[in-house]
Amino acid sequence: MALHKRSNSGNWYYQFQFKGRKYFGTTGTPNKTKAMQVERDLRNKIHGEEFLGESETITLREALNKYLEVRKNLSYYKGMESISRKMLGSKRNSKTFVDYPCYGLKADILLHDLQTKDIERLVQKRKSEGDKPATMKHEVGLIRSTIKEMIKLGYKVNREIIFPTFKTTYRLRYLDSIEEEALLSELKSETVRGGVKSLESRTTELRRNIQDNYDLVVFLLDTGCRYSEVANIPWSAINLEEGTLALYRNKVSNEDVLHMTARLQQVMQRRFADRRPEGRYVFENKAGQERGYSTQAIKKAMDRAGLNAPDVVKEKGGKVTMHTLRHSYASKLVKAGISLFEVSVLLGHSDPKMTQRYAHLAPNDASRKAVDLINAMQA
Repeated sequence: MALHKRSNSGNWYYQFQFKGRKYFGTTGTPNKTKAMQVERDLRNKIHGEEFLGESETITLREALNKYLEVRKNLSYYKGMESISRKMLGSKRNSKTFVDYPCYGLKADILLHDLQTKDIERLVQKRKSEGDKPATMKHEVGLIRSTIKEMIKLGYKVNREIIFPTFKTTYRLRYLDSIEEEALLSELKSETVRGGVKSLESRTTELRRNIQDNYDLVVFLLDTGCRYSEVANIPWSAINLEEGTLALYRNKVSNEDVLHMTARLQQVMQRRFADRRPEGRYVFENKAGQERGYSTQAIKKAMDRAGLNAPDVVKEKGGKVTMHTLRHSYASKLVKAGISLFEVSVLLGHSDPKMTQRYAHLAPNDASRKAVDLINAMQA
């Protein structure tokens, strides 16, 4: 039997192989008997499709729901859900949370009836709406990923769709040492600022939240980890004696052991000493579970530090986001002469080509040689 449970869900999940292809997902039930029946039905369906030529149909909405269902506990689930909603013709106001209509694909279209022209029309409409290439890339990417997963699950799909490619070149935004210090200064627990209670009147919970945000940013700046990798890291992954952390990168399904900086090691030692006796995660939410995606306070600190002031954004080519902290880590290494290959390993890139975005930051020996040569000629 190929059923198992995950720590973050009460439902049973299936996982098995058939003719070299992997099938996995939720059974949608915490009842083991029902879960076994769901798995048997799925195996029978796949067997029938393979040997009897049968193939079950599915609508675009149903396919998106299935794809998102097994990813509910991922840090980027809300983002995918928002993209899915927009794809089907509905946007949500970020302040009022009220939905309003926009252009979208037909929710009830069968996945095997979806055509290349439908994707092209969607892209053209998004261009007219002012979407940037990176935004359109995420939307089309969700369609492509959903179709791939439905193929694995045995549904009838159109395999002949040609997906457009997007040029998403942009200027790399990272923090210099002055900006980094400005951000950390805004996050320090002893900093007094408008809109936040005085030091004396802060509750234990508020003090913990403020300290968590500071420590989390230090962790990101000193490791280059993705936010989700740090926000959900358990104490079992931290080795204070060796000064290392065992990191599993869910996004690219690889793992590594990273060494902590002296600054990060001090933060971890303090947090370990102050943790709850039964505390399992380094960064917890109110319920004592992993922190999850909670970044508003940090984003506000970025704004207070002036990192996203209009003139700064224009001068440096973009806004500072949580991912900018990862870029900042990589930029420091490349500027110091660490090879792109080594940086790729440290960042856990699944494709070393992704690290090429930092190539222009490497010490330019050719330029120095050219200057020395011209100086000698002009002497």
